[in-house]
Amino acid sequence: MGQIVYLLCALTCLGCTWLLIARYRKTRVHLLFWSALAFLLFLATNILLYVDLVVLGPQADLVLYRNGSTLVGVMLLLYGLIRNN
Repeated sequence: MGQIVYLLCALTCLGCTWLLIARYRKTRVHLLFWSALAFLLFLATNILLYVDLVVLGPQADLVLYRNGSTLVGVMLLLYGLIRNN
């Protein structure tokens, strides 16, 4: 069941990224650009989570890469929020 949830979360992040990029291309609002980059990194986090827990199993530990990807995504989102204020 967890495998399906990991994939659904990745697909949701992919959909959000796609919608944010599409709207940014129309409006050129920079906050949409930074949000799209953040969701792209959240997508990478979800893919790493799936690879870590499902594909590789207990022999590998990608927690530092997953947390690093999430941290950079949050930092980009925070930068976009501060920059556009």
